Amino acid sequence: MRLFLIFLLLMTFGSCKKSEKQKAQVDFNFQTSFESAAYDFSTYFTNGDGVKIRIELLQFYIADVRFVNKKGEEVQVEDIALVKIDQSGTGTMSVKIPAGNYTSLKFGIGVPKEMNEADPSEYNEADHPLSITQNTYWVMSSMYRFVMIDGKYDLTGDGTDDGSFSYHTGYNDCYREKEFVMDFDFQRKENYAYDVMIDLSKLFYTSGSMVNVQTESNFHGDYTQIDLAIRLSNNFSGCLTIQ
Repeated sequence: MRLFLIFLLLMTFGSCKKSEKQKAQVDFNFQTSFESAAYDFSTYFTNGDGVKIRIELLQFYIADVRFVNKKGEEVQVEDIALVKIDQSGTGTMSVKIPAGNYTSLKFGIGVPKEMNEADPSEYNEADHPLSITQNTYWVMSSMYRFVMIDGKYDLTGDGTDDGSFSYHTGYNDCYREKEFVMDFDFQRKENYAYDVMIDLSKLFYTSGSMVNVQTESNFHGDYTQIDLAIRLSNNFSGCLTIQ
């Protein structure tokens, strides 16, 4: 009986591994840009209010990634991922998806409520996106930081930084859903890649949702300033497009 159970487990494990190999792989390549030009962290871009801005840190959570098939059924391919944009302005996320035709891609920006309110010790693998080793958990507020953006600004354009900004959104109020309606056709065991552009021209300077980096230079969990975090969450969601 014991040998039969071991055999059954091995067969199940082998079947799961084979099933994974039959899926398509989809790579999402994130790239920061300013309007239509690629942007890296070594340079400044001129914001809509004339302030020169340089990004030094950008990372964010992508959650509940799912594709919607032609029947309207959602197929989840990732529960949570931490995207870290490097100094070249790029970052990646890869998922596996069953072969088929899909009509849209949906995901959340941030950490879903049940995960955000969980004890981080539940995620004890060092490389888990929600592990305490990622340094994204706000111990003081018992929640995760969703989008983390740090940088410097130059008010006069003379090449000298006049100040810095640091925005780390959080709270369930800041979780955003994003959907891209487009056709996806995935064949088994094939690889696919999509570019996800992050247009920084929309980050601080969006009509009706402005953020002044000089007078509103930081958000680090103070709920009395939640309006600032909400504006940043809305703006960041609007920055993303897929190609």
